[in-house]
Amino acid sequence: MPGSRPQALALREPAAVLLLESVPERPTGALLAVDAAGRDRAGAGPGDGPAADPATDQPAGPPTDLTAYLRAAGLPPAPAWDLVGRGHALAGELLEGHLWVMAGRVPDRDELLVVLAEVDLPEGAGAGAVVTAAPGTALSAVRGGEVVVDWVDGGYVRTTGTPAAEVLGHPCHDLLRARDDQALDELAAAVAAGRRTTVTVLDHRADGTDFLHQVRAIPLHDRSGTVSHVLTRHTDATRRTAADRGASSRVAALTRLDDAVVDAGQDPVSALRAVVRVLGDQLVAAALVAEVRTRPGSQALEVEVVAAHGRDLRPRLGHRFRRSRRSGDDPVLEAGPGDVLDLTTTAASPGTLTQWLHEICTPDAPAAGTSALAVPLRGREDVLGVLVVRPHPGGLSPDDRAVVVGAARRTGLLVENARLHEREHALAETLQRSMLPDATGLEGIEGLDVWTFYASNADHTQVGGDWYDVLPAGAEHGGGHVAGIVVGDVVGHDVEAAAAMGQIRSVVRTAAHEFDDPGSVLMRVDQLAGGLRIGRMASLVFATLQRLEDGEWEMAWSSAGHLPPLLRRGSSVEVLSEATGTLVGLGERPRPTRERALSPGDVLVLYTDGLIETRSRPMRDGLEVLVEVLSGSTARDAAGIGEELLAGLGETPEDDTAIVVVRVPAESELDGEPLPTADTPRRRRWQLPSEPSSIGKARHATLRACAVWGLDRGPVAEIVVSELVANAVLHGWGTIGLRLFDLPGTLRIEVEDDSPEEPRVVDARPDGAGGHGMRLVASLGRWGTTRTRRGKIVWVEISH
Repeated sequence: MPGSRPQALALREPAAVLLLESVPERPTGALLAVDAAGRDRAGAGPGDGPAADPATDQPAGPPTDLTAYLRAAGLPPAPAWDLVGRGHALAGELLEGHLWVMAGRVPDRDELLVVLAEVDLPEGAGAGAVVTAAPGTALSAVRGGEVVVDWVDGGYVRTTGTPAAEVLGHPCHDLLRARDDQALDELAAAVAAGRRTTVTVLDHRADGTDFLHQVRAIPLHDRSGTVSHVLTRHTDATRRTAADRGASSRVAALTRLDDAVVDAGQDPVSALRAVVRVLGDQLVAAALVAEVRTRPGSQALEVEVVAAHGRDLRPRLGHRFRRSRRSGDDPVLEAGPGDVLDLTTTAASPGTLTQWLHEICTPDAPAAGTSALAVPLRGREDVLGVLVVRPHPGGLSPDDRAVVVGAARRTGLLVENARLHEREHALAETLQRSMLPDATGLEGIEGLDVWTFYASNADHTQVGGDWYDVLPAGAEHGGGHVAGIVVGDVVGHDVEAAAAMGQIRSVVRTAAHEFDDPGSVLMRVDQLAGGLRIGRMASLVFATLQRLEDGEWEMAWSSAGHLPPLLRRGSSVEVLSEATGTLVGLGERPRPTRERALSPGDVLVLYTDGLIETRSRPMRDGLEVLVEVLSGSTARDAAGIGEELLAGLGETPEDDTAIVVVRVPAESELDGEPLPTADTPRRRRWQLPSEPSSIGKARHATLRACAVWGLDRGPVAEIVVSELVANAVLHGWGTIGLRLFDLPGTLRIEVEDDSPEEPRVVDARPDGAGGHGMRLVASLGRWGTTRTRRGKIVWVEISH
């Protein structure tokens, strides 16, 4: 039309489809058929039969011609309707009310097809604008039980590449080249039922190219309500489907990334593995995460690939890199939030993290026509790691790149939160362990065989207020003839609980200086705790041990709401549930005291709830198991009994656990090393602070264990333990774990610390100042290392 301008509009579902009787250059005649939506728009009722006239109660049907239809449908006059009314074809024109109309003549049929559709208007478009973006359209007629193609427009030919002559007069299913029986059956069933339907099939054009062919079928009903024609709209949905698939993939990736972060808990490594798995499954060919750390007292950056997914990058898992902070400019470490670096083109100096990532992530990228993109994982201040992705050939779309950047942002916050929790845990654990007495037996009670044990929960994610204390007899303790033992548990699992534990431990020690009677000690603890305003309640049991003139021992105890001590005589176990009162922190009140006499061979066990209670085992059931294990213990030393208790109730407690085992030895044992026994468990473990005094304590514990086991390799084991613990003290950090295993023909020694740096056998220094340790260890037995989540275990096996 004069003055019209093309506008590419987004068409919605047809609002009406009309088939009019029309002779060229003459006004249109009767309305031959209309679809259900068109009938509804004209108020003629649903398209499954004639509507009833309210005045005559006779079927009224739709309007009989175009003029009547426009009036019934409430459509205002427009030049386009004038053209249609005179039988002219219409490529498409915009009407008022966000409507668009097109009309096409059906050749040799004296019929005019009219399609009225709603549109989404672009800015500036108005009535009179011509629409140029319309789907291909075809009209088929129902004749003799078959649906035959009567007409197709140019849009159909452009979409499918099929000339009109190849389909006119042919069955309707020839509009698709592909023989998709399921899709054709679905179309036939919908047409027979008189309802609209849409199918999408993988079709191919006349030139052989494949495309996703979307077909929308709209049945037209004649005045009797019978389906007489079928309009089909044909669209190439390849790009749109790919875009929808890409959008769906991005949404799925974001959802899974959020789930990974939320479900991370305190296990960041598992969460990082989930992140790279999501990216590898949804967006990229491969992905990895390298963590960046600065260790205490070190100016070097330590980098390790902790998660990798995809064939190209999975072999890089576990690769490590160490970099000095003075190695020069490093683009990855200097990148800002949201920056994405292409490792194949970013220039970097040798010895930098960027250069190392380039070497391990892009050895074949240029040849393969792909790249490796690095995104820093930033915390609130520093770079905590790097996310590297290998895109599929063709690269990342802007939307996919935004998802990768978002994943890096989420991952950076995840790593930072995990490290904050890790530092808080380390602080609380250090505070807690610093207040525990020596666990090797060097600082025990003279005349008694004492074994102590403390362990945080199995996941190392929480630190509670569990503690124990052993007060050796001396002038500072009740006149030098009374020793004390305390086991307690402060409510809570955080730094505050550990701090409250330290306060209460000091209060108990102070009160034990003043009184010998356990009940009096606890009453004094109540007074002092109230005066100090300690913010946490605590349970504890305090016991005193006094040696009598006849060689027997007398034990007295009082409990502040704690689990009852256990006393074993022979194979009988007594649960000492007497002398129990309320928790410390609930005010001052009288505290009872009870006594028992102890004879050689008797065993006293004090413990916290972490030993007996788990998610699947109630406390009452756990106490019954503990009694059963203790009564059946065959070990003759306190350490062996303790190991049997741990083995019987679970090696990995779910909560903090503190245990004290006291055994009254026979007189024959008091003058020398403990008697060897074949019945004792062949395993020992100790936790030692990272300080020089731990080296001597570890040697003593090793010699004592070898003596109990009757091994003659004690001196050799002492040398090995001394070297390994010294290395952990000098070069590692965190609590040191020492474990001994008497295996068939082999004594296995394990020393664990939190440093991932593995020891090496090096040449001795010319000045003799070092370099001998691991060479000596290697000459005494077979050795190796095992990585742990927090550091490493160095193990040595000595034949015996």
